[in-house]
Amino acid sequence: MKTICGLVKIIETVMKVIVAVVATVIILFAAYSLYDSFYINRHAFSSYELKQYKPIPVIENDDNGNGSDYDQDGFSQLKEVNPDARGWITIYDTNIDYPFVQGEDDLEYASKDIYGKSSITGAIYMKTENSEDLSDPYNIIFGHHMDNGAMFGDLEKYKKEDYFNSHIEGWLYAAGRYYKLEVFAEMMTDAYDENVYSIDKLKISERIEYIHANSDYVKQLSESDKEAMELFETEGPAVLDDLQKSGDPAMIIALSTCESAITNGRIVVFCKATPVDFNDILGADSSLGNNGDNGDNEPSVIEKLKAIGHPFGADSWGFLNLVCLVYCVLVVLPLAKTGLKFRQITVARKVKDIYNGYGYDGADAMAIVKYGDDIKKKLKRFSRRMNWGSALEIIMAVVALVVFFLTQDMTAPVVMCDSYTPLMIGISVIMLTVDILFFVYRGNRILTPDEVAQMPKPEGNKR
Repeated sequence: MKTICGLVKIIETVMKVIVAVVATVIILFAAYSLYDSFYINRHAFSSYELKQYKPIPVIENDDNGNGSDYDQDGFSQLKEVNPDARGWITIYDTNIDYPFVQGEDDLEYASKDIYGKSSITGAIYMKTENSEDLSDPYNIIFGHHMDNGAMFGDLEKYKKEDYFNSHIEGWLYAAGRYYKLEVFAEMMTDAYDENVYSIDKLKISERIEYIHANSDYVKQLSESDKEAMELFETEGPAVLDDLQKSGDPAMIIALSTCESAITNGRIVVFCKATPVDFNDILGADSSLGNNGDNGDNEPSVIEKLKAIGHPFGADSWGFLNLVCLVYCVLVVLPLAKTGLKFRQITVARKVKDIYNGYGYDGADAMAIVKYGDDIKKKLKRFSRRMNWGSALEIIMAVVALVVFFLTQDMTAPVVMCDSYTPLMIGISVIMLTVDILFFVYRGNRILTPDEVAQMPKPEGNKR
């Protein structure tokens, strides 16, 4: 019977351990999934780091302090990071403030970010058939429809007339030139509309006619606008300087995103693009530098750190590494049962006082005398374990903190593990081993004062 009971207890213990492990794994995976979703949605917005590449001209002054030239230094750095970068697009008072790229096909950057890394949110990208220098009279730029308004999510708002009428200006940079953008139409269509998504199907005059006839909201282009676009269609970039002087548009930029309410539905916002000097863009809206932010607001500490870059160049961080760090920190914190090992120091001090005869007399004192040698030996071993164990655990906790913060960039995307995960797991295993060898998990602890006082009294000394 005892054997059966013992076996049942063992099975019960094993089942409890299995349930605890499974529950822990589920909780950790749920936490990882929630953080991953949060990160995807939050970091789909144009970040402080990304805006360092914004092609804002740097004015080089001559000896007299007069501006002599412009230099798009930020965007040239982005080209070094990703040669597929083609330009930058901004629509005032919206979240549309991104560089755009051009891939080998129209699906490449639907699942890759501006840095070429795999990403659910993708990047803003130009249609592959378009010329990379924007020498076509009609150009299409795509972006994912994010519900939180990131990427091209704000195009959904153009379905409302008030928003359409109040968010019509922006700018675009490509091939060393700046263009002033003016929204003139919004259309609901589908992905198979060749009159919208085929570059060569229609001439620019036919394209304008189709847009005018099929858009939900439209501001009619003037005859001079049409003539200027037809001239650009015929002559190409050679007439851009003339168009800039006359203030006439050169091309149409179509911004396209998905319409979630309709199968294969698309929302397309059409802009006319007029070549301008950069100062003309600043004149249109002085908040250009930060898309509605006048530049007075300092970026957060996290944004600054992210812009500077991580010491080890990490482009992601491991969730399991954080779990290991949390474990190492909790081991040295006096919480719940973990704190028993630290309270044992106080207990040992009291036992030492008891052994020296303080606080007890009579039969209790005789019990101390009888068991004193054993207590003294245990107290000595215990003190040694506590000193070594505490020192080792504190050292390992500090090592875990240093390793984590040097190798993990929590402003980057989260992954389940990375190349530093084995190191963090190794530190955690060492910490667990120290805890088992030196502390409460061995069941080896010093007796409390009350336990000492309750020891069996020597014969003839009962009270």
